[in-house]
Amino acid sequence: MGARIVVGSSKQNIVKQLSHFLKEKGYNVIGETTDGYDFLRKVHDMYPDLCILDFNMKGLNGHEVSEVIISDNLCPVITMVTSAEQHYFLNLSQEAGFTLLVKPLNRMVLLSTIDIMVKTSRNIQHLQKEVKHLKKKQDSKTILDHAKQLLMKQLHLTEGEAHKRILRESMNRGFSKEMIAKEIIQKYS
Repeated sequence: MGARIVVGSSKQNIVKQLSHFLKEKGYNVIGETTDGYDFLRKVHDMYPDLCILDFNMKGLNGHEVSEVIISDNLCPVITMVTSAEQHYFLNLSQEAGFTLLVKPLNRMVLLSTIDIMVKTSRNIQHLQKEVKHLKKKQDSKTILDHAKQLLMKQLHLTEGEAHKRILRESMNRGFSKEMIAKEIIQKYS
């Protein structure tokens, strides 16, 4: 399934042409608008994989919309600008999830940019989940180690005996080792 994309420009014909082109290439255009405020509402409601918008939008312009999306880390953004509009985006130029494309657009460059942005975003999301999992695992290990230290100190157990005691309690009561460790910490702290 193609990436889910929200498209925006102040000109309805540009929105329609871009949406039609993206659909032909297998992408799923889930939102279209000419208004910057409506664009942000759609992004917040639909959680797209990517946004493509023109600098010229009704209400909020493309720079203002891009800043909000990048600041809130909602999804990657491709903003279409003229060469005279590029200077508005200096503050976003170093953001990993942001790319400027200067009009007139080259269709192959647009497709390549979409592909890279979506793949990069998915890889970053995967790594963020992995980091979160590793952090949770490390936090759990820290809690278990603290509980073992307390058992060793309070009951004069070796580390192996303290570990076995937590493991046995976990199996006997059907609770996780972390839950048992938290009870031990609460009891002996």
